[in-house]
Amino acid sequence: MKHREPHPRLWLALGVALVVISQFRCGVGALAWFAPIGWLRYLRLTQGWRSRLLFLGAMWLAWIVAVLKIVTGSIPPVMAMGFGLPIGSVFAAAFLTYEGLRRRIDTDLATIGFASLMVVAEWSLHGLMPFGTWGAAANTQLDQLALLQLASVTGLHGVSFLMYLVAGVLERALAGGQRGNLRRWAWGLGLALLVVVSAGQARLASSSGRGEATVTVAAVGTDSRVGTEPTLPDPDERSKVELGLVHRTTKAAQAGAALVVWNEAAIMVTSDDEPAFLQRMGNLAADLNVDIVAAYVVPVQTEPLLYENKYIYLRADGEQDHTYFKHHPVPGEPAIPGTASMPAVERDGVRIGGSICYDYDFPRQALGNVGVDLVALPSSDWRGIDPIHTEMARMRAIESGHGIVRSTRFGLSAGIDARGRMRGFASHYDSQERVLVVAMPRAGVTTVYGRLGDWFPFACGVLVLGLCAHAGRRVVASRRGDGLVGGEPSGARGV
Repeated sequence: MKHREPHPRLWLALGVALVVISQFRCGVGALAWFAPIGWLRYLRLTQGWRSRLLFLGAMWLAWIVAVLKIVTGSIPPVMAMGFGLPIGSVFAAAFLTYEGLRRRIDTDLATIGFASLMVVAEWSLHGLMPFGTWGAAANTQLDQLALLQLASVTGLHGVSFLMYLVAGVLERALAGGQRGNLRRWAWGLGLALLVVVSAGQARLASSSGRGEATVTVAAVGTDSRVGTEPTLPDPDERSKVELGLVHRTTKAAQAGAALVVWNEAAIMVTSDDEPAFLQRMGNLAADLNVDIVAAYVVPVQTEPLLYENKYIYLRADGEQDHTYFKHHPVPGEPAIPGTASMPAVERDGVRIGGSICYDYDFPRQALGNVGVDLVALPSSDWRGIDPIHTEMARMRAIESGHGIVRSTRFGLSAGIDARGRMRGFASHYDSQERVLVVAMPRAGVTTVYGRLGDWFPFACGVLVLGLCAHAGRRVVASRRGDGLVGGEPSGARGV
């Protein structure tokens, strides 16, 4: 008996549901391996401009609802539109391009082309646009640490590539592709996953069975709520916040920390008071014999609000080493972006780099810290992205081969080593102490990605261009009317 194909719109609804369920807050990562299937089936089974418009609308809906899952507290719901529409548009373009290729080239090439197109789409969100790696399939696998070790070679996009390949082959099976060919694909993908996970597990095991020199660091929290309320803090409130920071920094130093990292926007400092504030903090660093990454904001104007979001690196002798300005303000954040090259400080043989929060949603930003052993990452989150945002930082650690001290306001603070393991963590909400002291490896590691950068998405881009050129030549040479080139029926119909 012939299998009855579900209505195309059911596949479209499945695509929406799987994106919403698998991505972002409370995401079920296992379902992300299957999320593209609904979209692929719908495009295979339909044709015409109405079908494509409906597909685009469904893609927008899926990503807007997915982003709504992280919109909590004071975050405006319009953020869901601001992120969901462009993310949905980029991925929709990749799917539609694939469908055009699938009808014109060999099926096996098209399958590889699909995974490559999706990687190029993911890369464009952080390489060409201000959305970071949000929406990348690999970010749904943050608990699969052995699998994530692939990022040390390919960046996070290698993990995504495998996931898209699996979905593409499964959709071909549903379409009734040649069994022998699909069997070879299944064996090949199974072997690839086995090798990747086994190699990743070996990489983790190689560093867990031996001792390594460590340095004690601390993530220090704040009582400041600057940026979350309509008015700026008054002098009394700023004084209270500063006293809290001094108390916690002192406590961290007494616990043996050689480096103390404050949260992003740990305090607001006026431009008039900034020199005196830095003098006080420099004296504190010298008295405690500790390096301090003092992160704070300085209002430049109030109508409309514009501020400097930065940190000052204060050495243990009390001197200022450098100033770092946040390079990638979140879209809508009224901060003046920095442009200077990444700084690095050496403390007792440990090279220390730095960035601020959203900067580390951009892999190329982390590449600026390649060669350092440890990165100070003052951060500020909200309930909707806690603890996902901190867990996403482990990808940058694996890619670039350095540890990270992520000190997080309204989120999870953590010490993450160069293989993505959490060496220690504490939530901003657990207690009022807000002092995390953790022993971190003194030395980073060398990675292929750290040396070559985004070689993998660029290779995918070259492959896509080649496939498009190949498809163009096929169209010119011979126009076929059955919508079939690769040997699998399209079965296309209207919406």
